[in-house]
Amino acid sequence: MGASRVENSKPHPWGRYAELRPEQISSIREQSNIAFVPWGALEWHCQHAPIGLDSTKAEGICLAIARRVGGVVLPAIPMGVNTIKPFKGFPHSIDFSGDLVAEVAAAFCNQLADEGFQIVVLLTGHYPPEHVAALEEGASKAREAYPDIDFIVWADNELMGEAYKGDHAGATETSFQLLFDPSNVDLESLPDRPLTLDGDGVMGEDPRDASEERGRRQLTIAVAAAVAQIEAIRDNEDTNKSQ
Repeated sequence: MGASRVENSKPHPWGRYAELRPEQISSIREQSNIAFVPWGALEWHCQHAPIGLDSTKAEGICLAIARRVGGVVLPAIPMGVNTIKPFKGFPHSIDFSGDLVAEVAAAFCNQLADEGFQIVVLLTGHYPPEHVAALEEGASKAREAYPDIDFIVWADNELMGEAYKGDHAGATETSFQLLFDPSNVDLESLPDRPLTLDGDGVMGEDPRDASEERGRRQLTIAVAAAVAQIEAIRDNEDTNKSQ
């Protein structure tokens, strides 16, 4: 018999959606009833970090939240609006229109609601205003079709509040990458000079100040904020059921 892909963290089991068998998904849904859709991008993150950093970050945060509250975590969707490609012209970036991202977001929300999930979370590691607005538009369309389902859109920098500022390829994002996939960071590749947005695609604190420990602190703050909001939604649902 193969090993179970369901993690039985008490009291809420969770798992990676793509790795679960049908009965495992049904079991998790009956007990936890949350679906997480990590949302990222494929874009330049300076010389030291991978193109898929935003997706790695979003998936890692979703998995950490699911370990606390249960649910299923879908594979990350690497579709970013307003990447650094049209913004500053850096290569190796794939850019999508807001209309297309909104349509795909709505499709995921609608189909997960149709599958019976009560809470659907779109958590994005890519957060230009135009991108977040596209996800919000998709969630809004889903709310019209499924008014009794909770559709949530979070950006990871929003969950961290004032503790750590969002950036692009800076110390905050690089710390997450060092936490989730340190083998794919090469700080030695950075030039021996101050980094700039125009020259390097870096916005925020210098990535050389990043660390795995900082990434862990960032994750702790983000997860705590997310768990508090999910627990509040669950408490409200329980109250409504008892009335």
